[in-house]
Amino acid sequence: MRLIFMGTPEFAVPVLDTLFARGYEIVAAVSQPDREKDKKGNLLETPVKNYALSHGILCLQYDKISQHVAELRELKPDIMITAAYGQLLSDEVLGVPPLGILNVHASLLPKYRGSSPVQSAILCGETETGVTIMKTESGMDTGDIVSVKKVKIEETDTADSLSGKLSEAGAKLLSETLPDYAAGKIALKKQNSDLATYCKKITKSDGIINWNLSAREIACKIRAYNSWPVATSYLHGVAFKIYEARECEICGTPGAVTVKNGEMIVACGAGSIKPTVVQLPGKRAMNIAEFLRGHKLEEGTVLKNA
Repeated sequence: MRLIFMGTPEFAVPVLDTLFARGYEIVAAVSQPDREKDKKGNLLETPVKNYALSHGILCLQYDKISQHVAELRELKPDIMITAAYGQLLSDEVLGVPPLGILNVHASLLPKYRGSSPVQSAILCGETETGVTIMKTESGMDTGDIVSVKKVKIEETDTADSLSGKLSEAGAKLLSETLPDYAAGKIALKKQNSDLATYCKKITKSDGIINWNLSAREIACKIRAYNSWPVATSYLHGVAFKIYEARECEICGTPGAVTVKNGEMIVACGAGSIKPTVVQLPGKRAMNIAEFLRGHKLEEGTVLKNA
């Protein structure tokens, strides 16, 4: 079976790796253009591009894939597989492979359609999510469901750890699904659009903490935005990033800081949180004990939204 794989971030790599290991004829991997830079300003290859080049797979990168339909047709794929590719596909692209396009989506569709399903599941306090293999159509994650696998969300899961679990689950589910799908043995299931929820693209400003929210909501936000954009507040006018925290029941004025027994307690709208891993600009992330040894927080210190 000739296939084109389309994906960009780390989430997509285990899916591509499984297809490669299973011996599928991957005629090309398509990735978004390189955009991220290192500290020196050098462009970094996308994770999918890096994998493709290191495994001898042709890598194509398009600003707008809809402008390259002829090139895709020339590769004569039987099927195309997408996983966090990052562009909506036009009807012309969808019509390229005779078997259509399958997408590995990191939620239990129709829940969390859109670009941030992993973060959104954590933000909403879900205890379970999963992966859906979907036949792609022109709508935003509206295509028919091919197969589904549930994944438990642990209390300690961050967006990074959960994304890794979902990626591995999606790779395994696709490898189990693809042969039967190609043979026409799977009955596709329509999504119930009445149950659909949507999630937006995350921006850096989404990480700013509103201390009027409950400790539970803020703790979920800290987990959801680890490792980007990272939940952030302001300490004496300087960005103060919180990577990990625990909830506690102590009450107080939202944002007010108390230091007790080597712990930092920040009051929320309901309850409090105890940051355990934090970071100041230009410094590495550190545990709270190390931070407090180097930074004396006076009585009356308040963390602010800006």
